[in-house]
Amino acid sequence: MGRTWPYLLVLLSCGCDPFPREAQGSAARARDTLRVGLSHDPPYVDVATGDAPHGAEVRVIEAFAAARGAKIEWVTEGHEALMEALLDHRLHMVAGGHSARSPWDGVAWSRSVRIDAGPGHPVERRWALPPGENAWQLEVDRYLHAQRAPE
Repeated sequence: MGRTWPYLLVLLSCGCDPFPREAQGSAARARDTLRVGLSHDPPYVDVATGDAPHGAEVRVIEAFAAARGAKIEWVTEGHEALMEALLDHRLHMVAGGHSARSPWDGVAWSRSVRIDAGPGHPVERRWALPPGENAWQLEVDRYLHAQRAPE
């Protein structure tokens, strides 16, 4: 039994890291301000009018930020530039144009969110999230799960 204790202590200390782990700390960096990339995709995301972004997905993101007590810094560029910024961990999420068939590899995806595309026409959308940011993805997914209406 005397030789077992050192091994047991090493084994137990391995479990002391925070879980879920994050490579770049997105959840911590998003405490006060969310950097959200938006790709023009009406009626879900509309950034073409020169006014503040609006649309069904924008409203869900605004509600998510409000629930966290965070401000939003909207970033509007071409879709490819936004996805590259996300891969470089310069954005917390990208919205607009993402369905279950989105072709981007290497990014993480939120759980689906049901968005009304008109009376009686809900569609499933999802947001691109930075890869390897498990705590951040868990926060986003928990919020979306809590908002999901019963089917």
